[in-house]
Amino acid sequence: MGLNYSLGITFIKEKDADVCSKEFFNQKIVLPDGNLAELFSYVSEHADNQKMQEKLYVLSVSVNGLGNVDIDLRLFETSNFYTIRDFFYQYLRDLKKDFEFAHFELEAADYLMCAEEMTEDIAFLVKNLSVADEGAQKVTGINPSEFLSKRYIDGIIIPFKNYRKLKNAQSEFQIFKPNYYWLPLKEFKFSK
Repeated sequence: MGLNYSLGITFIKEKDADVCSKEFFNQKIVLPDGNLAELFSYVSEHADNQKMQEKLYVLSVSVNGLGNVDIDLRLFETSNFYTIRDFFYQYLRDLKKDFEFAHFELEAADYLMCAEEMTEDIAFLVKNLSVADEGAQKVTGINPSEFLSKRYIDGIIIPFKNYRKLKNAQSEFQIFKPNYYWLPLKEFKFSK
């Protein structure tokens, strides 16, 4: 994902990933000022499929301008950024298909998405917080303290079967929806 903020959802069934990807075609997010943020999505096989027992498929949904190509600085403003995040997390709350992992931009997310044993990874990220997002600063030229850090686990959502595997970090999670657990950021609040 590089310097792009995006929603990533990992599925076991390729068909589920494809169906969800189509739901984002021609989808737009209405921002607080009435402007629209355009989305684009694609599905790919997980990079580590050859190593894993079951294949995984990753749906990536990005927002035009919320990255290092054709940058739209308005999208990095707090109210717009949270509106976009709220939209994605509401989508996950309403999603009826099973998924293995979801997050809205996370440094090292590609590694964590398929981790057989996430306990040490999550414990490391929970205790090693960054105070600012230098990547966003490089893209926008804005002071990095204006952005949430991509080193935070940014709203990671996992199913109960993966939550059960966690030993040290379970207390950091809360129920997101039935059978799914969420590791929220203090700064993250649903706008509705």
